[in-house]
Parts: sequence; structure tokens; C-alpha cells
Amino acid sequence: MTRKIPSDFGSHEDWLAHVRRKVAVREQPYALAVGRLELFRSFYRMQGLPFPNQFAEGLGRTKTMHDPERTVALEALNDAIFRTLTALLFNRARSTTSIDDRQMPASPRKQMEELLSHLAQKNPYFALWTVHKKGVSDGSVAEEWDDYLVQELGPQCAEDIDFTRAMAELDRLLTLFHDESLPLPRLAFERIWFLHYLRGPERMAQTRAVLGMLTAGLGACTSA
Repeated sequence: MTRKIPSDFGSHEDWLAHVRRKVAVREQPYALAVGRLELFRSFYRMQGLPFPNQFAEGLGRTKTMHDPERTVALEALNDAIFRTLTALLFNRARSTTSIDDRQMPASPRKQMEELLSHLAQKNPYFALWTVHKKGVSDGSVAEEWDDYLVQELGPQCAEDIDFTRAMAELDRLLTLFHDESLPLPRLAFERIWFLHYLRGPERMAQTRAVLGMLTAGLGACTSA
């Protein structure tokens, strides 16, 4: 079992390569689950928050298990931690708004307008996309977009570039939900609200999950 964690590496790909190189194949799913847990624990530390007792106890129980039950239990624990962080960050972000704004908008269209406005103002990567989109003609967005990202973020910032590309896809999907007045899938609003707060590989992992959720939601609505 490796002692290293994802934050020891420059990118998620480097972390995966390390696990594949240093950890036995049968142990790799567990090592990756441990890495994800350590990202969550580091987030609590960076925020100056104690790691919740129920999660620490759950982690202790997994250490008495054997695979495959151990990995399944640890992934379930990771999902529970992420749901808690979702609520924590969303409530913290919402607490900065006025009391009159704290109620979720009544209609899907108004909800989407609030979400898009928040992303444009608070998510710097989404804001890069909106600025670029407004500054070029519709026909040249795709051709100039990659060059713009490298210019603004630097060629060495591969993870930030990938995340910003994903924000363009997020904007496209949210616009479709807005135009069709479709409700977002459960918890999608909260997850999207704070995606840019995440760091390391968890950010792109959750972004891909959100994009998949929205795509599936659109498919379900159009086929109904």
C-alpha cells in the first residue's frame, strides 16, 4: 500500500500512474479510494474544520474489512463525505447573500438565471468562458478558444485549462435547461454552485459527474 496521496503529485494523471506502478493490481481500487478520502480530509484541514466523528468511525470500520467489501464501504463513505461537503459549501456560499435571496427561485428558468449569474461572477474559470464568448463571433468561438485559454492561464496549467473547457460545456448544457425551462437533477444546483471551490483531481471528477448528470437529465426529458 502506498503512503503517498494525490496532493503529492502535480496532476491526477501522475497520481494514477504512481498507483498503477507501485500498487498491486488487486489493491489499486482501494488505493484510489484512499486517495480520494485523503483529498476530503485535506479539505477539512485547509478549512480549519475537524473531520466529523461519524466519518472517522466509518473509516475505522473499513480497516477491519477485506476486499472487495472494504473498497465498496470506503467508496460509500467517500460519497457520504462529499454530500456533506456539498451542503457545507453551498450553505456557506448562500450565507453571503441577502436574506431575501436565500430562498431557491420558484421556477426552473429563474433558478437557472441565478446559477448562471453566480457562475459568471464567482467562478473565475466560467467567467473566462463568458468573456471569451462575448468577445468573438459565434463562428470563431471553437477555433480561438484553446489559444485564448493558453494565453490567459499559461501552457503549464493543464488542469485549469481542462476545467475551463468543461465550463464551456457546462454553460451549453445549462443554457439548454434554461431555454426549455427544465428543472435540474436533484442536488445538481448545489454541486455546480461550488465546483470551483474544489482542488486537485476531485474537481474534474465531480465536474465530469455533473456534466454526465445534466446530459442524462436532458436525454430523459427529451425522450419523455
